[in-house]
Amino acid sequence: MRCKAAYTISILIPAMMATAKLLAADLTVVYPQVKAPYNEIFEQIIRGIEHQQQDGLQLYPLDGKSPLENTAKELSRDPSNLVIALGKSGYQVAQKIQQTNNVVVSALPLQPAGLAGISLLTDPKVLFTSLKMLAPAIKKVHVVYSDPSRWMIQIAVAQASDFGIEVIAEEVKDLKDAVKTYQDLLQNIDPASNAVWLPFDAITANEQVILPQVIELAWERNIVLFSSKPEHAKRGALFSTFPDHFELGRELVILVQQLQQGKAAATVVPLQQVQLAVNLRTAAHLGMEYKQEVLRQIPITFR
Repeated sequence: MRCKAAYTISILIPAMMATAKLLAADLTVVYPQVKAPYNEIFEQIIRGIEHQQQDGLQLYPLDGKSPLENTAKELSRDPSNLVIALGKSGYQVAQKIQQTNNVVVSALPLQPAGLAGISLLTDPKVLFTSLKMLAPAIKKVHVVYSDPSRWMIQIAVAQASDFGIEVIAEEVKDLKDAVKTYQDLLQNIDPASNAVWLPFDAITANEQVILPQVIELAWERNIVLFSSKPEHAKRGALFSTFPDHFELGRELVILVQQLQQGKAAATVVPLQQVQLAVNLRTAAHLGMEYKQEVLRQIPITFR
């Protein structure tokens, strides 16, 4: 029955868009209408939302043609309507209705900016949990970051002691500074107890300049390297995480309900709904062998 209900909601969308009217609903999901394969992320999140909120749900795709102001006005006419806003255009709608509606945002690498939501940036405690499982000898985690990542680094520093880890963070200003910092770092740390974390940072996890050099140096010195960017495990990092979009959808429903009840703050939180990805070739190079009980906890592997 749940699948049938979701299908019925979906086929109502064209008619609803044609009239530019929003129907009465307990929860409205606002998201960008994009072509395959980019739509898969939103479809998976919506499936999770539909699983958690089976009644009173309305989907409202943004086609890029109708002004976002019109959507915001329609939503704000019913302050009791909860809203989940996805993607960049959804975020823009959320900014316009945050004073009238309980709204949460996601499907972006968000930073705290006055709205409630779940960022696509992985919670450091999830990374540290994986680190202790995959490389339990690590006691120090080194991270190089730029200013936009400061909020996440502060979270990591606060959480690290719970895992018996010390986070050593160094801020850099530009790409040149980052290159030098990584060279000094990777040539001097003790691989037996030190690891390097690549954050989701435009400067310090730069794909063209930083990543190839860091992976090469880490490989040469047998240093544990892990990353907040999903694709980096495939590139050679020991592990990274991929968002579990279905579970994210479920969690967004819970969050917007908590916001309505006054049980959640209007702030962005890191993502905990993830799947672990491990590069088994890198693990073997580092001399690590995992028992079946560990391997069963790794849904994504690369060789």
